[in-house]
Amino acid sequence: MEFIRVIENPRHCMQRLGFLKYVVHIASQTSVSSVENIGYKLVSDVSKKYAIVLKQELQEYILKGLTERKYLELHNYVKNMNINKSGEISMELQDIYLADNKIPSKRGKLIEEDKKHYPFFATVLGLTRKENYSLLVRGSSFLHLISKEEIDGFKMLKETNPLLLNQSQKILLLFSLIEKDGDVLKKLYTRLLKEKVKFELREIGYYFDDIFSEVAKSYRGKTRSMDELERISKLLKTAEKIKEKKTRPPTGGVSIIEHVAKPRIEPFVDLGLLSKPEPFAYRYYITDATKAFFDPLTNMESIEDFLNYSFFDALNKAFNLKGLHRTDRVTILPMIKKAYNDLKSPLGYAPILEISLLAGIYSITETGAYFELFEALDTLKLLQKERTDLVRFNVDRRGNLIFVKFNNDIMKALGE
Repeated sequence: MEFIRVIENPRHCMQRLGFLKYVVHIASQTSVSSVENIGYKLVSDVSKKYAIVLKQELQEYILKGLTERKYLELHNYVKNMNINKSGEISMELQDIYLADNKIPSKRGKLIEEDKKHYPFFATVLGLTRKENYSLLVRGSSFLHLISKEEIDGFKMLKETNPLLLNQSQKILLLFSLIEKDGDVLKKLYTRLLKEKVKFELREIGYYFDDIFSEVAKSYRGKTRSMDELERISKLLKTAEKIKEKKTRPPTGGVSIIEHVAKPRIEPFVDLGLLSKPEPFAYRYYITDATKAFFDPLTNMESIEDFLNYSFFDALNKAFNLKGLHRTDRVTILPMIKKAYNDLKSPLGYAPILEISLLAGIYSITETGAYFELFEALDTLKLLQKERTDLVRFNVDRRGNLIFVKFNNDIMKALGE
């Protein structure tokens, strides 16, 4: 269980979730890497230029999305072109994908300095290790949900737009965002649902001094180590910086407001939980999907309870998946077996949380049935009592079940 569910040191470049696909792919190619190596390859590959016909959506992207002075010549070229006349132009790979009208937000282009920061997004979401950027089990789960065509789309221009998320990818990333930043997101969306129908990024950016202060104070008496005390201290310092920013006029450039707000808002546009009618503006609308997902989250006593008992029900309603709630073995065990085979270590063990999450994703997207994480665990616990020859658990120092190993095919429990 996380001590405090807050993403520390977020950066404004952590907007488009789709780039995480390439980050985990690069990380999977070696057991040891660095943020510099991964970031360099990510930014280098998505910044390569390709010749493409200058269609209407790309023209709009150039004029509205590429606003820096260095694009002035390109702006003049586009403005002086006959809009009905086809012509080719050289554009960065990421610009071509971001210009796609299927992308709900066309912001989040990566620049040179982002190579030092964006890969850290994978670490804070629990996809890669902080020490050497090798894949964690969650990153391996995510990799199983990414197609070869999507990865190839980061290496060269393809018809498949790798920045678009499919349903399985959305679910895993949504779970990870709540798991790692839930204490902040719960307070933020509680306030948004009560006060807003539409809002702008900057105005809600000023919420975060109060939010961070409230979170820090609620955990201050629960600290058990110097590391936890330091995290609380950093959170309070960030709150003070935001409070100071409120009293000063905007100076241009990226401020702490953008750094703390964009990673808490823009990803939920990718996930379909916020509406952004103007894809180039940082203006948003609360939707029925926003309410369907965040209402139960804000009303649960803890983030852990929400993730274990209500997550799949909430996303089923928010995404209008029309899934059926099933708790029988016939539904759950085949999905657990599939996830286990994908994630087990060479010694045959796999984290129970990770196989339950991946099994839940497989179930709702492939069979139209869903179950909660606690129901997957209960199924395994009952099966282990009945068939000790099939299931073995490992526990942590507190006696919590952490890992599972199947000594034989668990489908035997269904009489197969």
